[in-house]
Amino acid sequence: MAAISIFKPLERPDFSALVLRGLADIGHHEGELYLELGVSYWITSSETRLDEAVPAMLAMRDALIGASGLSQATEPVPLWGVRPRVDVLNLATYLRGLIVRAAHHARCRPEALVEQALLLIEADVRAALPMKASG
Repeated sequence: MAAISIFKPLERPDFSALVLRGLADIGHHEGELYLELGVSYWITSSETRLDEAVPAMLAMRDALIGASGLSQATEPVPLWGVRPRVDVLNLATYLRGLIVRAAHHARCRPEALVEQALLLIEADVRAALPMKASG
């Protein structure tokens, strides 16, 4: 079980890292209340708004699929568009299951798959940043 620190971090934690590592940690062993509390904590800690969470979680889906070698064509597409709170909880439930399926497909531990997915997300973020002029 993950421990929660009461000290404020020096920098804002990354939402994707909190979500994916948290979901891998809790797996399917904990109930829905534990998942709801986790999602609330991850959003609050990373200072992410609900309207920012949905696209970030869809990017996590793509990264997990890419890291595992699953096919985008055969992986179910989660539904969203109801209400931001419901959407985020539904996506968290979906991602929790995807981590298990993707790790099984990749023949690795969920934690290893999550770290590979986070590397893909980080690479996408870096690729989207504007180049700084040197000189």
